Amino acid sequence: MDTHVAVLGATGRVGTLVVRQALDRGWSATALVRDPARLAADLRGRSGLRIVTGSIDDPAAMREVMSPAPAAVIVAVGVRYRRRHPWSGIEGRPDVAPAAVRTALAAAPAGTRFVLLSAFGVGDSWRRLPAPVRAVLATSSLRVAYRELAVAERLVAAATPPGVVVRAVTLTDGPATGRADATGRPLRGNPKVSRADVAGLLLDTAAGRDVRGGRVLVAAG
Repeated sequence: MDTHVAVLGATGRVGTLVVRQALDRGWSATALVRDPARLAADLRGRSGLRIVTGSIDDPAAMREVMSPAPAAVIVAVGVRYRRRHPWSGIEGRPDVAPAAVRTALAAAPAGTRFVLLSAFGVGDSWRRLPAPVRAVLATSSLRVAYRELAVAERLVAAATPPGVVVRAVTLTDGPATGRADATGRPLRGNPKVSRADVAGLLLDTAAGRDVRGGRVLVAAG
């Protein structure tokens, strides 16, 4: 596989790790960012990284991202919360994930693999959350964020070829363990997973390792 990936959401906490780990693997990456100054300082100027400045709904910028054609597009965008927590409301557009997917799908060459970072609790996984957790989430802006992620998931599933969704449980800043794929594993209580592990799983999925299109993976430690 051509080890070139496009990363949308490269200034986010998971997206930063995706770019860093891709470069550490010897891959090349193209990152679409609104403000290059927000990119992690250690990534700026690194060999193998190309930076495209623009918004996720800018068709011209997205076409630039897709040339040269990436083997995979990793969508790791997410809503921003005021004061950094979901009970403070959403800052900016709530539909950032589906907007990014729509623009990228329109610009990507045929056959490009899409990998979307989503959240456990989106779509049909909502009923697998404990009732108290569902009640808490329903009172915060996570309800809106999850609704928009569900739209993005459907767009990725309908792509040709179908993309892959990675639903992450509660995220931590712990170290990578290499054991993030919890697909099919019973989840109890409030499971967690490190952002570093999620980034690794997104890259492994982008590389197509034993993952067929249209699947939904669960990331948990």
